[in-house]
Amino acid sequence: MSSANDDPTELRPVKKVRVKAWHIVFLAVLVVCTWALAWWQWTRFQSGSGTFQNLGYAFQWPFFGLFFVFAYRKILAYESEKLAFEAEQQKDNGSGDSATPQVPPTSRGAQGATGASPQFIDESFLPQREQLSVEEFNRLNQPRRRKGDSQ
Repeated sequence: MSSANDDPTELRPVKKVRVKAWHIVFLAVLVVCTWALAWWQWTRFQSGSGTFQNLGYAFQWPFFGLFFVFAYRKILAYESEKLAFEAEQQKDNGSGDSATPQVPPTSRGAQGATGASPQFIDESFLPQREQLSVEEFNRLNQPRRRKGDSQ
């Protein structure tokens, strides 16, 4: 029998992105501002010069505030996914150093053991351009007169 520690599919706790106090303060300021703008548009709508456009804005601003909250939560989720992926990569590579990514060497040897960036681009990778002579280019791009143009 195997124990739970031998199970490779066992989920280990992964470090998540921490919510910072200044993030919450900034998010609260944004939401309060959007609700204040909604209130301002509502009072403009109720005034004598108010239009239905003001009413539309009064309903629109709270959705902007909710979007800020939604976007912040999504960013935290994406950052947590990134940390989980990096932890999985470290576990697969057996490396404890997260500062140096593991890059497999290329077939041309452009990246060696030092991890230097490649200094050339393989010619077969680049698209081939049509070669035109100057005369052929000028003939193809010669301005044409439209019907009714005077000289």
